[in-house]
Amino acid sequence: MAYILTSGQFAEGLQSYSAMLLQTLRHFTLVSPFTITAARTQLETSQIQPFSDAAFDQLLNEIYSLDLDNSSLTASEITVLNVIRDYLEPSGSVLCCGTDPVTASDFTKVFNDRVGSATFEKEAQAQLEPNVTCDVYQVELTLTQGAGSPALVTNPVTLNSLGCVSGKHTLSYLWVDFVSNPSGFFYDLQYDFKDSSGVVLATIFDTITF
Repeated sequence: MAYILTSGQFAEGLQSYSAMLLQTLRHFTLVSPFTITAARTQLETSQIQPFSDAAFDQLLNEIYSLDLDNSSLTASEITVLNVIRDYLEPSGSVLCCGTDPVTASDFTKVFNDRVGSATFEKEAQAQLEPNVTCDVYQVELTLTQGAGSPALVTNPVTLNSLGCVSGKHTLSYLWVDFVSNPSGFFYDLQYDFKDSSGVVLATIFDTITF
C-alpha cells in the first residue's frame, strides 16, 4: 500500500512536477501525528525565512490535486489527505452519476480512522455507484449506540459531496468523533439521502462494529 499516481500524472511535460509533489507528500506523511502546523514547521526548519501563507496553501492545493489510486492508500496516507482537505475545504470535483434511485446495492459505507487522533476521530464516507441519480446532494448520517457503546460528540452528521472519486460519487464528513474509544462496539446506522432542497430521496439502514 502506498501513494500510487494514476497514468495522467505521467503525461509528457508533467512527470518531473508530479515527482516533486509526490516526494513532498511522502515527506509530509513522516510527520506523526500529522497536522498542518507540524508539516509546515518541518518544511520551514533551518530556512532563512518562512514561506508565505499563500505559497504554502498553494503547495497543499497542488499536492491534494494529485491523481492517486485511492484503493492503494494506507490508513496513515488517507489521514494525511483528509487533514489537508479539512484545512483547504476544496470544492467537489465533477460528479459521476446517473438517474437510478438510491438502493442499498448501489451504496457502500466507509469509515476511515484519523491515525494519531487522541479523540478517536473517523471520516465517514458514502460511496454511490455512477448509475445513482445526480439529485443526491448530501447525506445525513445518524448513529445509534448499541449497549455500552461510547457516545458521539456530534450526531447526526452531514456528509457533503467530494464529487467523483475513483469512479464513484463520494460524500464525506470530517470528523465523526466519540467520547471514548469505539473499537469493538456496535452502532446502528441510518443514511438519509437528500436533494439540494433537503427532501429525503431514500433512507438506508445499516450496522457497524468498529
